[in-house]
Parts: sequence; C-alpha cells; structure tokens
Amino acid sequence: MKTYLSMLALLMMTGCTDLGVTQDTIELESSFPPESNLESDVESETSESEAEEKRVSFIGVGDNLIHEGIYKDAQTEEGAYDFSPIYQHVKDDIQSADVAFVNQETMLGGDELGFSGYPSFNTPSDMAGNLVEVGFDLINSSSNHSLDKGTAGVLNALEIWSQYEDIIYTGVFKDQEQRDTIPIFEKDGLTFSLLTYTYGTNGIEPEYPYLVNYFSEEVIAQDVKRAKEISDVVLVSAHWGDEHTFAPNVFQQQYAQLFADLGVDVVFGTHPHTIQPVEWVQGEDGNKTLVIYSLGNFLAATTSDINLLGGMVAFDVVQQEDQETQVENIKWTPLVIYYENEIAGNVDTRGKFAVYKLEDYTDELVEKHGLTGIEDNDVSIKHYKQLIKEVIDPDFLDEHN
Repeated sequence: MKTYLSMLALLMMTGCTDLGVTQDTIELESSFPPESNLESDVESETSESEAEEKRVSFIGVGDNLIHEGIYKDAQTEEGAYDFSPIYQHVKDDIQSADVAFVNQETMLGGDELGFSGYPSFNTPSDMAGNLVEVGFDLINSSSNHSLDKGTAGVLNALEIWSQYEDIIYTGVFKDQEQRDTIPIFEKDGLTFSLLTYTYGTNGIEPEYPYLVNYFSEEVIAQDVKRAKEISDVVLVSAHWGDEHTFAPNVFQQQYAQLFADLGVDVVFGTHPHTIQPVEWVQGEDGNKTLVIYSLGNFLAATTSDINLLGGMVAFDVVQQEDQETQVENIKWTPLVIYYENEIAGNVDTRGKFAVYKLEDYTDELVEKHGLTGIEDNDVSIKHYKQLIKEVIDPDFLDEHN
C-alpha cells in the first residue's frame, strides 16, 4: 500500500509547498588534483539536476460493480465477505503505482440495510478494507447508483470509508461544507485534486442538493478554478456516456472539451461498462488533457462478453523545476473478468470470480469461462484483441497487446 499525506483543503486560499526530491549523487572519478573543486561542483550540479524532477505514477481502473453473484461468491464461512482473492492477479500492478484510482460504482450503504444487486445496489462494507488492501488510494462514488439507498446510504458510506485515513473517498457528501471542499492529496512534492461528477442518479432526486455531484458547466468551472489555485494537478472522475457502446457520445465530447479548456490534466471516464477510446483533447490555451472516455468494468457479473473487457490505464505525472506538469508514459492494459458456472451452462450459478490482465488470460481459462458456449457470447482472446484494436489507439497499448 502506498503511503502519502491525505488532506482536505478549504476553498481558495490554501498554498502549496515545493518540497523537492532528494536522490543519491553519483560519484565521478577525476584526474584533477585534490585541491580542485570541479568534482564536487559536478556532483552538486548532478544532484540538483536529479532533484529538480518530481514524478508520480498512477493507475486507474473502471467500474467496481458488485452484483449479487459476486458478493455471494465472496462470503466466507464465518459470514463475513472477502473480495480480495478476486483481485489477486492485478494486485501487484495496482500496488506498484504511487497512486491508484477506482470507481466504486455500487454504494457501501450500510450492512444493516441489507445487501442487494441490480437494480438498487448495496455492497457489503468489507469491500472498503479489501480495496484499500489491494492498493487503491482514490475512490470515486459519484455514479448513477449513488442514491440507491437514499440519504442513509450516503451517510453510512461516508462513515465506512472514514475509517481509512490514507485514502480519498469522494463523490457523495454529508453537507454543503464538505461538498464545497476540494479533496486534495500530496505525493512527492506535488499536490493533486480529485473532482467527481455523474450524469444522473437513475431518476432518484437527492433529499439535499449537496449529496452528489452532477454535471453542470457552471459548477465544474468554479470547482476547477478553485482546484487549480490549490493544486499542481487536477484529476476528474466523469461518470458519463451511453451504456454498452464503444464510442463517446456528444455529451462526453462536449464536457471533455470543457475540461480541457479549463485546464484539467486527466479525466477518468466511467459508466458505459464497455471500453472507449483514450485521447488527448487540446484546450483553448494550447494545453492537452488526457481523456480516458471509459475504462469499462473492473469487476461485474454481467452475462455479455463486451461487458467483461475492461482497461487499466497507467501514466506518470512529471514536473521539472519551473515548468508545467506533464502527463507521460500512458499505457492502457486490457483486463478480463472471469467466472465459472457451478452447473455447466447455467449462468445463474456463476462464481469463482477473478480479474485477469489479458496477457495472463489463457486458452484454458477461455474454455472454462462461464460464458463460453452461452448464446452468441465470445470470450476468446482473439475476440477481445480485435475489440481492443478497434477501440484503443495503438500508441496507448502496452507491448503485450
């Protein structure tokens, strides 16, 4: 689990401190006489040059969508829930990053309210500790399911996540003050903010206007302005788009342009439950914003092959002294959701859920997959590679795909 200072900054007056980075200097052999200061000068300049760069690595994944079959599969003999084995094949990748983002699509609305899957979700509170243990630091909860359990569900979720001091949990709020506070965190001398928005909440109206963030050009402009005043890098979680589609719609494109014009650095797109393109969007000032339109599902129990292919995006945020931050080394890694049927051919008995990188997904797993041979589904490696080729720019793909 990465460690960094989590903090919340109020409004616009909070300052940032340039802490720098110290690295070991390289000792250089020299033929100059001992009285010469050239060697020490070179070492000093080398050390200062190395210290000028600040670099923070990120990983982001999509919708952690906990259907009934998943939490039943995760139930232990003692009656608790342990989801961590599901993520064991991607855990090392997630923990290797300095900071990791996930969209917790379904609310941890309080165990006392009873657990449920689609269409009104309530996920066991044990999920929180499991995600933290796997390595996630940034948890988005602004989605169309934010109000599935009403105000009580929001307040319960906030209480559950408040137990974990070293993570940012945002997207739902207990009051207007919390809503108006920009969530920020510091890592290796850089300060980051995370803003979150959803297109809607399945027709459920919030009891209070501050409970969840909805898309609004005016609100977003105000939020980004304040975020840029107190942070070096602005991240956005955008819950948008048409479900089960591979291309962004007009709404996504318009808001992606707005984010770029406002100077947002990275947009994590969620909701369609399918992968969508990654691209640079140029802002009105000539800046570029990295937009991942949809990372697809990170975990789900759906019975459609296209919903079982997701993405894991990795990138570095880099700052050289006296220069603007840059987003570099973008790598998109495909993920596959796996499960088996306890009764052959009966998807209602699915279990043994696991998330694999496509490069680790074998023909043997394809053969045993619960969707193999079910209607027109194709969970083969070839099929998924073809989908990726059609959707994701090869410049963003890792060497295995």
